[in-house]
Amino acid sequence: MLPTIRISQAARLGLAALTLALGVATPLAPTTLVMAQSSVNLSCADPGPRDYPVAAGWFYTQEGRGCIVGVGPARRRGYLVQDDAQGAFWTEFRRYGGLDVLGFPVSQRFNYPATNTGGYLYQAFERGILQWHPEAGRADMANVFEQFSEQGLDPQLESLGIPLPEAADTTATFAADAERRMAWLSEPRFLARYFFDPVAPHSSEPQRDGQGAFTTQEQAWSYFGLPQSLPEQPFLMSGSGASRVSLYPLVHTFIAQRFQKGGLQLFLQGSPNETFSPAGWAGNPTYLLDPTVVPGDGVQGCVALTAVGLLARTIGADKIVPTAAIQALPLDPAPLPFVQSFIPPTAPGQFLLQFQLSGSAFAANEPITIHLIDARETPTGTPLPPVTSHVAAANPDGSWDQVLTARVGTFELLATGDTSGKKFDGIVDLTTPTVAVTSGATTTCKDVGLPVGSPAAPTGATSSTSSPSASAIPAVVVAPPLP
Repeated sequence: MLPTIRISQAARLGLAALTLALGVATPLAPTTLVMAQSSVNLSCADPGPRDYPVAAGWFYTQEGRGCIVGVGPARRRGYLVQDDAQGAFWTEFRRYGGLDVLGFPVSQRFNYPATNTGGYLYQAFERGILQWHPEAGRADMANVFEQFSEQGLDPQLESLGIPLPEAADTTATFAADAERRMAWLSEPRFLARYFFDPVAPHSSEPQRDGQGAFTTQEQAWSYFGLPQSLPEQPFLMSGSGASRVSLYPLVHTFIAQRFQKGGLQLFLQGSPNETFSPAGWAGNPTYLLDPTVVPGDGVQGCVALTAVGLLARTIGADKIVPTAAIQALPLDPAPLPFVQSFIPPTAPGQFLLQFQLSGSAFAANEPITIHLIDARETPTGTPLPPVTSHVAAANPDGSWDQVLTARVGTFELLATGDTSGKKFDGIVDLTTPTVAVTSGATTTCKDVGLPVGSPAAPTGATSSTSSPSASAIPAVVVAPPLP
């Protein structure tokens, strides 16, 4: 069965034939290489563990930007997930599946919107945002995609491959509108994933003990919310806002569907194989390496959860997540510019490599100039050609991301803030990957995804990777939302 391709552009005619000719409309066989985020940070000399227990919680440095240097030993910075008088975020983080489901924390606690100083408390994780409800003593998944709309960020999301939300039917009752939206779950793999309970293997709740599917529709709503769009394989876009231009017939390598609280993406090709540099893109980073998913999640033939927390702290900085909450702990009284690298593995004889740099502690919104020059100790033959790249603007917290292409080799990296003059000088070895490689797997879907083509879990996989049978999916019965 071919995946649904839905467009809103004028060039509808002939698209199916074009995309089939491009080879992106039919799911390909799963790749035999697995790429997962490494636990090694080559830029920070902190010898300690990447995460560790603290009183009533845990401290994670994996998504913390920056490294405290120049004052004692080097120390990684990170985010604290903890139970205290304000909220039981550590308990709720684990109840929602912890790292396997939500991923690493990407912010401290915050109020929404960023200008609000009261109301509900939130904490962002890679694949979801928790909202603490003191009246219930529990956390809910936040309606983050509604927040993107409230902050006018839908055009930026569309440029990244996230569908625009359908207009609400203000004349319909809730039951009628919910029934209409549930009918949008037309992609079978998204339907199965929508009713698949990723928390069941991790939850201590008796009603979820060992089950693979939500027992009620309301449970699925509490995790994903109602659909906001149909499944789409969107066109690549350039520009932003009113200047957005479709790069027809080029399409993203995934099918995406948007919900109130999260998103689903079915990858027809592996990520990070998809890269693009949208001309005129006003956001950051200027060059994008599949920023909608957590590195390692975008596996060919698998369904992944959209990285809504990562999107909220980048394009939603100071709109959804305040800059102060993006700052990792411990706070650095005199932060120095710092650059980390994400280097994928290379194939034998590979000549060029595309890799990602992430900087921190530069000035807010300033442009960054990046230079790479040959740094081999004993150069032989022709020197590695230098590379110059330019970040259009750092994020409000002084962080930035950039994807570069260079010859495989060892370079000296110099990143300079064009406004502040802040500099980082270090070594980038493109011959040493910062991702782990595993070969020979028939499917590499994460526990939060579903393999395509077989309802049975592959050998060595946990039961949570298998697709629930049709009989396990509860019937769609429209009912009012839970209070």
